[in-house]
Amino acid sequence: MTRLSLGFVLDTVEISRAGGDLLAPLLMTAILDANLAPVDQDRDLAATYAGLDTAAPDELRRPVSVNAVAQSLGLPFETVRRRVRKLARDGICVLTPRGVHVPRSVVTSPPYNAIQQARHQRLARFHADLRAVGALPPPGPRPAGSAEPPPVRAVNRAIAEYMLRTADGLLALAGDVVSGAVLLEMARCNTDGLTAADPWAQGWTALAARRPVRASTLAARLQLPAETTRRHVALLEAQGFCVRTPKGLACQAPSAKLAAAARIVRDNLVNVQRMFARVETLGVLADWEAGRAA
Repeated sequence: MTRLSLGFVLDTVEISRAGGDLLAPLLMTAILDANLAPVDQDRDLAATYAGLDTAAPDELRRPVSVNAVAQSLGLPFETVRRRVRKLARDGICVLTPRGVHVPRSVVTSPPYNAIQQARHQRLARFHADLRAVGALPPPGPRPAGSAEPPPVRAVNRAIAEYMLRTADGLLALAGDVVSGAVLLEMARCNTDGLTAADPWAQGWTALAARRPVRASTLAARLQLPAETTRRHVALLEAQGFCVRTPKGLACQAPSAKLAAAARIVRDNLVNVQRMFARVETLGVLADWEAGRAA
């Protein structure tokens, strides 16, 4: 489940950024999560605004302070303030004396709807992959009264919650979310093409069995400047999260962080199950299962 989660998280980041900045979609997700808390906490409202063709009106969106966003992501206040102001200039969010919110016009635009549909489809593939390896039980029958057509918007809110919990774990482990993203991409490259029969599956100490990766490859895959990538690789190396080999970089779990890494793996198991439990109540898992069976 951990390895499949790596691919899902990184693919979701790539879908969400749509070729743009790495932090922008994370900021937008955190802002939207706070904005839509009143909707998520009301079952009737959540059902009303679940579909792709529906979205909560601006008057239901609760503004959130820039400071609260910075604290929730563990980012410097000034960094978040500067980036939120840029998002506001670009029309992605609205700054008011009460805080910041992402308006309905943005989340109902064709480009954003395409992102939501792509994330929905990627979650379906993640579910199929987990079912194929026996990591999830078969879903129950479709709940009575669940929404038709597919509640893409509600599914995306479940994905957003999972991604924010993942960001919290990366922050606790690596110190910042960008370093965490570099570490995840390194882990994916190191294990790309390996199977459960390979030595890596027995633990993270079988260095020789991994596929080392160049920093330039990480930069290209994450669409980060080369210097930014090198700086974060150096931070990870200083903490013992990776080592340099003649063929490139290989991630590892430093002894001082083994307990934290194990906790993140356990937390991810819970968070994945929580995400799919929420999605199951929407009737989506039963539809996916029936579609695959057909």
